[in-house]
Amino acid sequence: MNVEVSYLYRDASNYKQYESVVVKLVDVDKPEGLESLLREQFADLQVWPDVLHFRPEGLGWPTAYFEDHDEGGDDLELHEIESIVATKKAPFDHLL
Repeated sequence: MNVEVSYLYRDASNYKQYESVVVKLVDVDKPEGLESLLREQFADLQVWPDVLHFRPEGLGWPTAYFEDHDEGGDDLELHEIESIVATKKAPFDHLL
């Protein structure tokens, strides 16, 4: 099953930049299963209970950081999952 994962980066000023990737799920039969896997893999990054935070670079996915992203300043180094939906689009290179 292929799913499109839409996510965003929110900087310290609350400006947002969006990204998405299509992945082929191998051992998961529902989009919700991917959310559970991501929450488990990135458990130490969870800041708020209603937001799934992760680092796309840890999965080989593109980031949505702004060009002037300041890792040493107030900007978080986390992205937020916006949605995970089944799709017929072709997948990105990485399998989950």
